[in-house]
Amino acid sequence: MKIVRDAWQTFSLTDLLDVAIIGVLLCLILFWLRDRASRSLGVVVTTIAMIFLLARWLDLYLVTMVFHYGSVAILLALVIVFQQDIRHGFERLTSWTWSPGLWRSDAPGDRQSFGLAEILAEAVCQMADHRVGALIVLPGRQPLERHLRGGVDVDAKASQPLLLSIFHPKSPGHDGAIIIERERISRLGVHLPLTQQAAKLSEGGTRHAAAVGLAEVSDATILVVSEERGTISVAKDGELQRVEAESLVPLLIRSLQGAESANMARPSWFRRVSVPVLSVAGALLLWLMFAFETEMIQRTLVVPVEFRNLRDGWEIEEPKPTYAEVTLSGTESAFALLDATTATVSLDTEREGGRLRNYWRTEAHLKNIPESLEIESVLPEVVSVTIRRKSNNDSAGQP
Repeated sequence: MKIVRDAWQTFSLTDLLDVAIIGVLLCLILFWLRDRASRSLGVVVTTIAMIFLLARWLDLYLVTMVFHYGSVAILLALVIVFQQDIRHGFERLTSWTWSPGLWRSDAPGDRQSFGLAEILAEAVCQMADHRVGALIVLPGRQPLERHLRGGVDVDAKASQPLLLSIFHPKSPGHDGAIIIERERISRLGVHLPLTQQAAKLSEGGTRHAAAVGLAEVSDATILVVSEERGTISVAKDGELQRVEAESLVPLLIRSLQGAESANMARPSWFRRVSVPVLSVAGALLLWLMFAFETEMIQRTLVVPVEFRNLRDGWEIEEPKPTYAEVTLSGTESAFALLDATTATVSLDTEREGGRLRNYWRTEAHLKNIPESLEIESVLPEVVSVTIRRKSNNDSAGQP
């Protein structure tokens, strides 16, 4: 395609840096939106971006002007409406590492995850059989402290008898949640945030509302045992799912190893490569739409002429040129790099002797013109001035 060939011919190192920065930003945004519990922010941002691109493509003047002058208002509205999602995104970013669970080998940590998963599954199934309510939190990579209230520090190794005793109906902390980190119960009797979306709870009660509430604002996995129905549910990514006893151990292993069940069927290389590839493609598309331009325009500037290093006792004989007319050509984006207030013709007048005639080629002494712009013409082409010693009368008048 001609546009691709033209773009390749004009693609420079600065364009590469431009695309790389936008690609990294898009990659971070896509990673965040892909792993978000709530997709509403992604839908809104994508819709706004598509409307803006469509308006630019079809030259919709009114819509483009609304985006141009209302961009700050739109940004503030998004921050206010989706402040929880944005805060959650920054928490994910600060907790992100270069070695996620999909790269881990069968190490002792994997065997520990399997052992803890069996302990939890056996205890939860036994509590479900006896209609004992329970709420167990398995943290992910994100910090949970901001979302938790109350509780008692324990730091005890998780075991089936200990779990059963904590959630015994006569235990003082049975109504709260417990936090399990690295096979140890770190806190018990913890209160979790309640969800405001009752439709997700089905027939669940307060425990289920607390589990979904925490799953909406973090990447934790929360186990819930219903006291009324004796069922087992898992809250993850803002959703509540009822599970059977036989599928509980594999689900817990995946959660403890930091991998979601939705990603297990997808090859890890695809999961890792797809987002960066989309980010680079998106950055290149944005560059083609907004930065790359084939239409050349011309503009004429009035550029001041300055004389430097004029020695004491010397002067420039009048009349002397004070400006030059410079005609430039380039794209609109190239002219955006030009600061017309700094463009000048700078001439060095330092000379020895008496009455001297000096000549300079004007174009060779143009300063602060971006390299991306072509100089079509300069008037005058040559600057010619006479430098002479000041007369005695002029010297006498000086203090």
